[in-house]
Amino acid sequence: MILKDKTQTSSASIKLDAGIKQEHDVAFYLRRAYKHSEKVMVLNDLRIEHDGESAQIDHLIAYSYGFIVVESKSIRGEVKVNEYAEWTRSYKGQWSGMPSPIKQAELQLKLLKQYLCANTEKVIGKFLGIQQGLGMRCYDVFCAISSDAIIDRTKAPKDIADKLVKSEFVTDVLDKKMNFIKFYNVVGKVYDTRPTFNQEELQNICQFLLGNTIQHESNSINEARAAWPAPTNITATTFAKPFTASELAEKTEKLTVNEAKPIVLEAITAQCKHCGDCSALSPQSGRYGYYVQCGKCGGNTPLKRPCPACNGLNTKVSRARSAYSLICANCSTPTKFILKSN
Repeated sequence: MILKDKTQTSSASIKLDAGIKQEHDVAFYLRRAYKHSEKVMVLNDLRIEHDGESAQIDHLIAYSYGFIVVESKSIRGEVKVNEYAEWTRSYKGQWSGMPSPIKQAELQLKLLKQYLCANTEKVIGKFLGIQQGLGMRCYDVFCAISSDAIIDRTKAPKDIADKLVKSEFVTDVLDKKMNFIKFYNVVGKVYDTRPTFNQEELQNICQFLLGNTIQHESNSINEARAAWPAPTNITATTFAKPFTASELAEKTEKLTVNEAKPIVLEAITAQCKHCGDCSALSPQSGRYGYYVQCGKCGGNTPLKRPCPACNGLNTKVSRARSAYSLICANCSTPTKFILKSN
């Protein structure tokens, strides 16, 4: 089930736009694989807060045996991981170091585990009068990298290399990690000692995660509405009655992509891709179309970019007097540019 959608946002930064697109790509594959599953719950763009710390998780998979955090990473070019699990990447032929997205995902997962364990009594019930725990559940991470990137794993430690995957293969590694024993494999079930969540427990956990931290969705467009809208006024000790499996399946079947009505984004603030400044840009036109020139660093930044509404690349920048707009040929969504010249 898709319990929280990947929300569509826009950015003035081309680099950030690429990251947003990568997260949408991964959310697409997760939706295709698990939208009708009763054992797998997907929460995209999940924010959690605990003990004065916060984490924004790209994709959380909650399933019968535990939790998996998937970190999306947009990389153009080549990425290498050495024997010390240190990351480097190339961009236009130049190599530089980068933070490990695996380590980032592990920190998010650690905070999630601490958060759930601190609230065990609120999210999971008792068995034969004994309070069940969450510490011994399965907790794993993966990093989903852009499909057009080149990954060099030759020197990476095996446990790190196994966690790196191209976007289109993300559900394959998730299925392998979750390892649902087939109903006819009696021997496998006998030797599978993993503690499990029942359907009601899994639903309560997801409702708790959605309801106890404000989920940021401002200026967003949902691809398709989730089975549960993210509540914002629920208290830590109050839960709505969980849906039954049949009710969840019925709700999800009725929610199609066509039901989600796109919202026109009013404007995007142009930003220099070289220094990040937004305040000293002058519009120009050249051989390759409209662009802005930065008055601080002198760099040029094209105005043409993917459509903020559908991520389509078939866009065109138009000008009407001093106003510039981005028009998408796929969804016809117009987006105005805000150009700050001083």
